Amino acid sequence: MTQNIKRQSLEKNMLFNSIGSMFYLVCQWLISVLAVRLASYEVGGMLTLAISITNLFYVIATFSLRVFQVSDTACKYPAGRYLSTRLLTCLLGFVGCVGFVFVNRQYTSTQRLCIVMYMVFKLSEALVDTLAAEQQKAWRMDYSCYSFLMRGAATLVLFIVTMLLWHNLFLTLALMAGAALLIVLCYDVSVTLRIVPIELHVSWKQCFPLLQEAWPMMLNGALMVLLASIPRYLLEMYAGSSVLGIYSSIAMPAVIIQTGSSFIYSPLVAPLSEKWSAGDMRTFRKDVFKTLLAILMMALVVILGGAVLGDWGLQLIYGESIAPYTWQLTIVLLSTLSLALLYFFEVPLTIMRRLKIMSVMHGAAVVVVAIASMLLIPRCGMIGVSLAMIIAAGLDALAMGITTFVLTGKMVRKGDSTAV
Repeated sequence: MTQNIKRQSLEKNMLFNSIGSMFYLVCQWLISVLAVRLASYEVGGMLTLAISITNLFYVIATFSLRVFQVSDTACKYPAGRYLSTRLLTCLLGFVGCVGFVFVNRQYTSTQRLCIVMYMVFKLSEALVDTLAAEQQKAWRMDYSCYSFLMRGAATLVLFIVTMLLWHNLFLTLALMAGAALLIVLCYDVSVTLRIVPIELHVSWKQCFPLLQEAWPMMLNGALMVLLASIPRYLLEMYAGSSVLGIYSSIAMPAVIIQTGSSFIYSPLVAPLSEKWSAGDMRTFRKDVFKTLLAILMMALVVILGGAVLGDWGLQLIYGESIAPYTWQLTIVLLSTLSLALLYFFEVPLTIMRRLKIMSVMHGAAVVVVAIASMLLIPRCGMIGVSLAMIIAAGLDALAMGITTFVLTGKMVRKGDSTAV
């Protein structure tokens, strides 16, 4: 039964989102670190490979509907339709992942099993994503925060205990996936039902209109994942899992920029959508610009911190074996900033429903990153991954940023002329 849920302020929602997301991020980061410390760079590389491969199929599972769902302030589609659609897309993502890993003969049986099981774990995140969107629309991101805390703690503890006892990555991922799904079913579903009624109709006929309208978002999400995954995929192909494990160990702290950016802009999706629906173009544009400045300032602090403390911090975490590679951290941080800006500009352009133009930009960027990676990685090794990302994602982010401010500027001028 639904209840009258009191809205929380934007500041509280941002605080809860930051606390929950940061805790979950740290737990996932520690899992990647401990895969190396409790096992080896080989196991760390295998985990990274699983993460990289499943990222693409996770996009299919979510259909990149989060911003679309939150910005649906007119409730064109009910919550039950979004969840029903998510269940179908989760099935599509899982089947696609299983088919991909068993068609690719280059992977060992252990690698295949770990990739498939990590995909099961990612399905728990996909289910949470659509439930959290309804919580966000109700301005209650504290519920999402508690889910992050429970799932992060449970998966981290299970990873440590299982790896210490059995040193088996597949078993570890299986227990993590089971725990995460149990929390989603017992907690996230329950609190969402308090906010909004949900009637499931899991059929292609019922869900097709939503999929048809939102498919450009899925395409855009898939293209952005390819943009980030192709260089790592090629690095593993050229140099092996151990080298990929080393690169991923360096790159893990860089996720702070991307996640920190999401802390800043994610709670703003609902307020920005309301301003857009109300026709307040001037405030909409101003808020986008202020958010961009906040992201750039945060990134500057992180990059400077990485330049000063990166070598010491990485050696503290991974030991002296990482020392020959720590100089790459600053370049990795710059590549992550490029990706963070991509994900940020997705928000205003999605609210404005400029989906096709984003598809063209992302498609061009994927072609650029593939060519750059094939040229740079064989010549430069691990650093070629970051350089290819900076070139492709940087150009893509620049194009999206210019498009955002040109379009909003035209709308502000049109509104001013109409007012006159």
